[in-house]
Amino acid sequence: MLDWIKENSTAFAVAVVLHLLFLTALLVNWHMDKPEHVVLEQGEIIQVSAVDASSYDAELKKIEQKKRAEQRKKADAIRKAKAREKAKKKKKQQEIRTKKEQQRRLEELKRKQALEKKKKAEKKKAEKKKAEKKKERKKAEQKKKIAEQKRQQEKKKKAAQEKQRLEQKKKQQIAEQKRQAEVKLKEQRQRAEKLRRSKGIINRHVALISKKIEHHWRQPLNFSSGLQCKVEISLLHSGKVTSVKVVESSGDREFDRSVENAVRRASPLPVPTDSVIFKEFEIMILRFEPGSY
Repeated sequence: MLDWIKENSTAFAVAVVLHLLFLTALLVNWHMDKPEHVVLEQGEIIQVSAVDASSYDAELKKIEQKKRAEQRKKADAIRKAKAREKAKKKKKQQEIRTKKEQQRRLEELKRKQALEKKKKAEKKKAEKKKAEKKKERKKAEQKKKIAEQKRQQEKKKKAAQEKQRLEQKKKQQIAEQKRQAEVKLKEQRQRAEKLRRSKGIINRHVALISKKIEHHWRQPLNFSSGLQCKVEISLLHSGKVTSVKVVESSGDREFDRSVENAVRRASPLPVPTDSVIFKEFEIMILRFEPGSY
């Protein structure tokens, strides 16, 4: 009820005023039998007559019903206006949403188209790059093939040069071996000749040394014929004896000592002047046997 009064405050105020007017009229009619004129603030004259209270209530009820009907009509109009406004607003919101959805779809389409375009461009770029790489790889392979051919040719050339060098070296080696063989043969012949001559010189000087030692040998007492011994003699280039010792005894101590003394007395011994041949006489082993020289 309070909510209705708040919503229809104007109608409620008018109803209250009318009720007050009717009540006032009834009180005045109760005191007076004749109708009289009432002067209002606006100067209008309203003629009031005595009426039945039920008639006023019915009239008031009609007025209330009419006002309520008007209020309902007005409320319906307001509700319908609000509904139309709400529908209009909803429609507008729907249109905005539709427009936004269309805009979103358009942007999505544009984005997809841009993405597709980008993918195509990237694919094209990748294919171009792949083709370039393939071309470069083919070019590199061709270059490598040419380089390999050149390397093989160079290798063959080097192999031929190496073969020629080896053949030349082999020929040189054969020639050198032949020359060395000839030199060696010549040296062998020279050495053989020299050895032959040196052996003759050695044998001659050994005989001379043995003869000189025997010349200086003094036969010991109680000498038995057939005695012999071997002595080791160390000599200088001048033939001077530096040492002498018996390396193979005769079994007769006196005989061995007499041979040692004979070697010392015979110093210097006749040695060859050739330094190479003299090496055979630096330390010589001499077999001494009296009467064999």
